[in-house]
Amino acid sequence: MTINSVYALEEGVSVPLVADKSTGDGEEGLLLGAEVIVTNGTGHVFVDTNPYTQVDLQGSARIAAMVASDVLGVDEKAYDFYYIIDISSPIIGGPSAGGALTVATIAAINKWPLKSGVVMTGMINPDESIGPVGGIPFKLEAAAAKNATLFLIPEGQSTVTVKKTNTDSSGSIITIDTEETVDVVELGKKLNVTVKEVSTIQDVVREFTGYEITKPTYKGTILTTQYMDLLKPLAQNLKNESGDMYKEMESTLPDTQFLGTAKDILDRADKMYDDNKYYAATSLYFNSMYTMRFAQWNDGYDKAADKEQYLTEIINRVENQINFSENDLRNFTLYGISDAEAVGAAESRITAAKVKLDEAKKLTDTQEKITSLAFAHERARTAQWWLTLATPDGKIVPENVLKDRAGWYLSQAQSINTYMFALVSETGSHPEIIGGAGEDLDHAQKEMERGYYAGAIFDSLQATTKASTMIGLLGKTDAQKKVEESYEAAKVAINEARLAGIEPTLAVSAYEYGETMTNPYEQISQYSYARTIAKTSIVLKSHSIASNQTPVKPVITPYVSMPFEPSAPAPNVTVKRSKTKIEVPGFEAVMAVSILLLFIARRLYKKNIRK
Repeated sequence: MTINSVYALEEGVSVPLVADKSTGDGEEGLLLGAEVIVTNGTGHVFVDTNPYTQVDLQGSARIAAMVASDVLGVDEKAYDFYYIIDISSPIIGGPSAGGALTVATIAAINKWPLKSGVVMTGMINPDESIGPVGGIPFKLEAAAAKNATLFLIPEGQSTVTVKKTNTDSSGSIITIDTEETVDVVELGKKLNVTVKEVSTIQDVVREFTGYEITKPTYKGTILTTQYMDLLKPLAQNLKNESGDMYKEMESTLPDTQFLGTAKDILDRADKMYDDNKYYAATSLYFNSMYTMRFAQWNDGYDKAADKEQYLTEIINRVENQINFSENDLRNFTLYGISDAEAVGAAESRITAAKVKLDEAKKLTDTQEKITSLAFAHERARTAQWWLTLATPDGKIVPENVLKDRAGWYLSQAQSINTYMFALVSETGSHPEIIGGAGEDLDHAQKEMERGYYAGAIFDSLQATTKASTMIGLLGKTDAQKKVEESYEAAKVAINEARLAGIEPTLAVSAYEYGETMTNPYEQISQYSYARTIAKTSIVLKSHSIASNQTPVKPVITPYVSMPFEPSAPAPNVTVKRSKTKIEVPGFEAVMAVSILLLFIARRLYKKNIRK
């Protein structure tokens, strides 16, 4: 394929790709041909290569379809995407085709022609940025040999280091690899090719098509009065409950080492509450109650005459709480799903509670067992709390729509997570957080099996944003710039949802929580999740139908202390089981909570807990 043969097809777009391959003398660039076709469909991504290539190229194609749809504001699931790539010889694995495939996808959807003479190398990140790649000088040489006049490269890669192979044939053959720094811009001048850096897919579209795609902005308020009026009563309720729990713990367990930990968490929660960060406050109140629940149950176990019976009673209590939450969920969804965000959050939390309960039953270490049981109990309660945050609008999303979307989002999340692992392996990176999406994927699969389709959607989206965030942070990146961009994108998406008549409570709570984070990965993950939720809510609303039924919300009841007494051999001793339902929002806290590490340092919860 020559550069001058680039043209817009009636059914798609042809675009050149550059790659590099291994030879006996080192690396060598080569030019490949790709045809991108977009048709009306159901969200499938097809990759046809001859011969078969590595998973990272397939991952690049999937993200190209996702980003192109996001950039243009269209529903990806309304199209099918075909990527047909001719690979003439074995090439070095890499995601460098992603940027070119994305611009071709955008052009195919809009029926825009691509300029001749333009070639690019650069991976496409889920946040629409262009990521770093290798072998740039070799690719530039290959493009120049095929009449390229403009060569686009990722921002910050105008000067790169490459390996050169030198062979000495005197006597025996000796091959020596050396490193060489190359000024790509100067190399381009020698080859009569202009080399230009690009940082976003919008930059690439402008260079390839001449069209400008501008990112929308929003300067208004995200934490609106309506949102805070919804969250504040629940935060106040938890503030009271956790305070009462602390007073009870202070009087009954004054010497426990967890008293100080609980007080520290409560103080931070009160500070968030005073700053009107109600969601962040409820997350911390959740953490404090989880800590105190463990301390109480652990103390009760130590004092119990029949310790096995005591553990059995705790398990029964947790199972009862899960049943209460499931019953409230069934009542709320009796006439259909009227608020997919609230229902999805509730389904996700019930699933997490069940997983933790099953885990607890298999544990042999008593303290770990009690820890898992305490978490399962509190997590199950948050499902009820989320249902009180629902804002029904008189419409429901049909179950078949939710099921179809859930399967599709799960498949996409699995593919992107696999792609992320492939990239990490290729780059040799060792990020601290690599498996964050695994648990979400596991939960989403369980939810699909149980018919919890809304939960499967949002857990899949959570997995996708975690893997996508990791992809965007690979290589040399300006993390703070990505934080700011994800922050702005979240604001725009939330505003779009509100203009569509949706109050995206789950999205806004993720946005609010992101504002309290300091770690770039956590910030970007939260803002990206908020953006994705808001956009997904718009899509789901577009499929909703009218309903004249009103869902039944759980009733908020005042906190009443109901001590869980340790069992004793006396036959007249009974165990009181709490049926208290305190409403509060929450998804797992990813903050540094060293709740139990003082006591169970070897294996317990090295991951953070988020309400």
